[in-house]
Amino acid sequence: EEGHADFTHQDNMPKKGSIRSAVAPGYQYTAPVLQGVVSALDPNKQSPLNTNAALAFSSTASPYKPNGKLFDMSAIKTPLPTNKWWLNLVIEQGIDPIHPYPYVVKCLANASTVGFPKFQATATAMTSNMVADWQIGDSTGALTQRLVTAYDALGVQVAWTGSNSNTKMAARFYKGLPFITYEMTNMAPVLSTIHAILKVEQLGLTVNSYGANSAGNATKLAKEMADHPSLTQVTLNDGSQWLLVTKPTIQWKQTGNSQLTPATSTTPFTGILQMAHLGDNPSSNVNVLQAYAGTYPTEGSVTYAKILNKQGVGRSADIVYFYKTNTDGGGDTSMIYSTRSVPTSMQLLTFMLPHHVDLLTNSSILSPGLSGYRSTKGHLTAVAGNIITYSQPLDGTQSFEGQHAMTASDKESVQKQLYLDVAVSINITAPDPYFFGKGIAKIARLYQIAQELGDTQSASTLKDKLIGYMKPWLVTRTNSDPLVYDTTWGGVVSTAGLADPSADFGQGRYNDHHFHYGYHLYAGAVLAKYDINAFAPLREPLSQLLRDYANPSYADSQFPFMRHFDPYDGHSWAAGLFTFADGRNQESTGEAINAYYSAYLYALALGLQDTADFYEIVLNMEATSGRRYWHPTLAQAKAQYIAPFTHNAVGILWASKVDYATFFGANPEFIYGIQMIPFTPATRLLLAADWVKEAWCPDGTSCSGGMKPAAESANNNGWAQFLYTALSVVDRKMALANVVKCNPDDGNTLTNVLHWIATSGQQQVG
Repeated sequence: EEGHADFTHQDNMPKKGSIRSAVAPGYQYTAPVLQGVVSALDPNKQSPLNTNAALAFSSTASPYKPNGKLFDMSAIKTPLPTNKWWLNLVIEQGIDPIHPYPYVVKCLANASTVGFPKFQATATAMTSNMVADWQIGDSTGALTQRLVTAYDALGVQVAWTGSNSNTKMAARFYKGLPFITYEMTNMAPVLSTIHAILKVEQLGLTVNSYGANSAGNATKLAKEMADHPSLTQVTLNDGSQWLLVTKPTIQWKQTGNSQLTPATSTTPFTGILQMAHLGDNPSSNVNVLQAYAGTYPTEGSVTYAKILNKQGVGRSADIVYFYKTNTDGGGDTSMIYSTRSVPTSMQLLTFMLPHHVDLLTNSSILSPGLSGYRSTKGHLTAVAGNIITYSQPLDGTQSFEGQHAMTASDKESVQKQLYLDVAVSINITAPDPYFFGKGIAKIARLYQIAQELGDTQSASTLKDKLIGYMKPWLVTRTNSDPLVYDTTWGGVVSTAGLADPSADFGQGRYNDHHFHYGYHLYAGAVLAKYDINAFAPLREPLSQLLRDYANPSYADSQFPFMRHFDPYDGHSWAAGLFTFADGRNQESTGEAINAYYSAYLYALALGLQDTADFYEIVLNMEATSGRRYWHPTLAQAKAQYIAPFTHNAVGILWASKVDYATFFGANPEFIYGIQMIPFTPATRLLLAADWVKEAWCPDGTSCSGGMKPAAESANNNGWAQFLYTALSVVDRKMALANVVKCNPDDGNTLTNVLHWIATSGQQQVG
């Protein structure tokens, strides 16, 4: 279960009613029990990866400090997050937007803005605008400072205060909520819009619209309706309509063309304000939304449940999103969560992404639902419930070896090439963690293949070479760009990256750690599997690198929980402590998958089965989102993106933008290839046969925009070899004919390519 330790210290919990009160003590510990779910791994306990040994790397403080004017350092538990989806709130001046789908939000010192982005596309990108449709603030100017005061597994809490200590505002932002909610204390609220206000209409609430299902409920429903928030529908001159929800009631009056204030002198106002865009069908959507008005989450957690069907096919694990809401009676969950359904009037209304909808189990998709809401990942689907569960399928073939055994002829060709690759001096000269990591992982792949072939002589040579390269980085730390532990943010970074934010791909600011250290962990996992004694001196530093990017424990005081992984989106965010108007991003899904595959293998090699199970679940979540959003079928691309951006490959996925390009170029072979590397048995998770066939030749004739022309134009380089290797999933013969003509990438060998085709490509008959 994810979510506990990120919130305010339990022993220093503010009392109920405080602006910073966001969690009932013990809630995160009991959430799985209330759900009837057993976690694959208890994240509230120390991980066995943490042996309480001394740090393996020397300690130093980052020159890039957290902004105390943006973080409430007295409330936020350290180590601080570095890659969360809402990081724009606390980087630089904190004024760039965050993207709680389907909205775009800014948190200024004196106000908050909310926009409903409109999406547009070209052939190379799908983008969204950053219009701030509304600004929410205090008409007296009493709000002057805002801070991030808490965060959890799914969202973040922001609080506004000012010179008048009695005037406060707070909001908890979560992705996938139809309502943006503000809690106000002693405020004179004012709502300003950049558009002209055409109409302000106070809505009445009817029993029918509230969901009455029997005459026997009339008395109960009448009381609930009396307690229900007041509803106001506002029409703007851009054609949009919004629903405003307040409790207690505010009668809004229009001031000028573009401002709303309370009609009567009932200020200061203490209560809640909610805002919801009414999508593309306001008359229908408003009827759905008003039934759920007034309920909002105060905390979110995620449970990664124990794996079902441990052996064979049909393996899966439930992923459970569990929201505590303002209607929970101050933390008494005995009634609300005794079952997986709750009274309609107390349910939370949420949106699910396409990959959730594909896999939902217990949750009720609304019918009629809500229409006209989307994110960069496609249309959003409305679901009712405080607890939402989907079943994550697990590919049962993941191991050190490939999907199927090599034939005798395959073994012969792979062994022949292995002799050649071992004979060539494999020298790693790269000084940085990324390219050095690719180098040692390349040697480790050869070592693994030699072990599979029973080639003990080659295995011994490769093992010695692997240890010889790894020890200066991890044991003696005599390499030219040594790794150090950053005491400011809680992570392992390169010396060059710490001194220069642009060095080592932004490594010192926590860019791409899962990409970089995933290669190191793969090398360590293979070594641990075959020679645990030789591995022993490397164990502690490697375990600390793993805890840096994929720490499975909230009890760890040195590294944050799962630095990169976003459990709502189902994938990682690579971008670290850099601000982007488009939000977080990730380019290489292949290297993200390698990171969690390596973590899984590492835990297996050390005999840590529960930890391995957890990483296997995360690995498959990353792969599911990778296939859906970076490797969509053409049908999926047309459904979730906007024409003319209908590619079946994405280069960079942002929170609010999709690029058919990479950070290092727009060549199609780069866009396809970066989503595949490195080729290991886990790469097969991304390369579904139907997708490879369609991506190779999308139109079936000229193959325009497909992998085939991309591979042919790449002039037999390493990128071409990646694409031909992928082709082996559907056409082994053509793949073999072409990969041998290509020069391997610096992190690859022809031995690995031939082995991958033999064990993960199209299976040879006979």
